[in-house]
Amino acid sequence: MARATKLTAAALLALCLVSVSLSGAAAKSSYSKKKSSSSSSKNEYPKAPKGTILATAELKAASGVKSTGGKGYAYLMLVKGGPYTSYIKLTGKLRQVTMAHVHWMNATAKNPIRLGLFPAVTAPATPVLLNPPFSYNKGEVTFERPWNETDIGYWGVSLDTFLDLLRNRELYVNVHTVGYPGGEIQGTLKCKSPCRFD
Repeated sequence: MARATKLTAAALLALCLVSVSLSGAAAKSSYSKKKSSSSSSKNEYPKAPKGTILATAELKAASGVKSTGGKGYAYLMLVKGGPYTSYIKLTGKLRQVTMAHVHWMNATAKNPIRLGLFPAVTAPATPVLLNPPFSYNKGEVTFERPWNETDIGYWGVSLDTFLDLLRNRELYVNVHTVGYPGGEIQGTLKCKSPCRFD
């Protein structure tokens, strides 16, 4: 466990460098930071095989957040048979980012997590915090990792249920920070039609 913490901390320190990418088995994620490009995040759709389920989200200030310099873009790509991919690009500036998840919009159930995005969750119903949190002031930071049914199973959800929530636009990406532990920037996942495996 101490080794995993050291690897994660080393990866986060490397975010301060331009055009650096790291990956580690302990973190199950890849992290990179690079200079901003002129292309709009809204137009970035990954190339995917026919029959792939693709959902995207534009990330902006969460309800109740008075001021944030952060924004971003996220997608989930589910290729039939897996593995699936999650991707988040953060732009602008954010301070002390701690974690990101896909949540179910259900206030009665306290908007529960349905998929851990970063860091990867490795135990049932147990959110993991980046240690230490990271901050960035310019450029962009990206997080990408593969996931499968085990990752949503940690939160007591089957793939069929997850896809039903996705089709109904009941899932959103939430990026948490120390200043806004409930989420500083968020965005509803919108699934491209027909939002099912062919």
